[in-house]
Amino acid sequence: MTTLMTPRRRVALGAALAASLLLAACSSDDAADDTTESVSTDDLETETDPETDADDTPAGTDTTESETTDDTTATDDSAQSVDVVSGCTEIAALFTTDGSANADLPDPESSAVCDGDTVVVTSNGIPDYTYVETSPGPPAAQDLTYEIPAEPTVADETTDVPLLGALGVTLAGIPIYGPTEGTGGDVGSIDGILMDCGSHNGPTGFHLHLVGTSDTNDCDFTPDEIASGPQLLGYAFDGYPIYTGNDQYASSWQLTDESLFASDTWAAHTYVEGSGDLDECNGLTDADGNYAYYTTDSFPYVLGCFVGEVDIRGRA
Repeated sequence: MTTLMTPRRRVALGAALAASLLLAACSSDDAADDTTESVSTDDLETETDPETDADDTPAGTDTTESETTDDTTATDDSAQSVDVVSGCTEIAALFTTDGSANADLPDPESSAVCDGDTVVVTSNGIPDYTYVETSPGPPAAQDLTYEIPAEPTVADETTDVPLLGALGVTLAGIPIYGPTEGTGGDVGSIDGILMDCGSHNGPTGFHLHLVGTSDTNDCDFTPDEIASGPQLLGYAFDGYPIYTGNDQYASSWQLTDESLFASDTWAAHTYVEGSGDLDECNGLTDADGNYAYYTTDSFPYVLGCFVGEVDIRGRA
């Protein structure tokens, strides 16, 4: 039976994910006899977008709690396993650029260091692929700093992604935004607002809304790379990796009210459990027990929510 889950926050999702990761860990323990690995991390304070906290549900949202089931979080034993990078130093080393691709823009900068178990990313927000103007003015260099836990922790409940502002950062230091634009309409509702690469410049600086490709311009990935399997795009602010999944996975969010698509895309869409490959946060746990988010061609494009503990205050 199909289950509808319209509110973006679900306590059950975090609990089910924790259970699925525990089951995967137990399976790994059995396979390796009595090998046991424990992971600990400092708790991060969780804060939701002030416009959409637990007591301020977006208009048009059904607040009826859905029944908790073991299948709330997507676990796919047939999913293509990804090469997970573990350890702060190893993750920090991933943040770099491919060099300048725009003679009229500052050189792109992206790097990271470790502060304990926290990856501290610094970037100037300049793309390392060819910039195509879709909005007035070229990207300006910024002083961006993001802190990401190297060892993510599943939260007791999921956290909404911000309506405006970053939810994560690419390895090249470009902020990753959610599916909304302006007052809450879907970024896909405005023709020509995005480059083919799924990014554009705006009042808050250059940022990415979705993963796109082009046969004529360079992007983060080529069409062949996207088709070959999940590629590591970056990290969400809760510490979980974001991989491309456009050619491998389908979102489980469905457009149920087209009239709201251009004004309130969250209210226009409903999470329909089992209708796609991914969970409400647009992620899944693969056969090796690794959880990650995956980009999709349809809403929410990158993240549907945060499954890990996260503090999104002060994010650019």
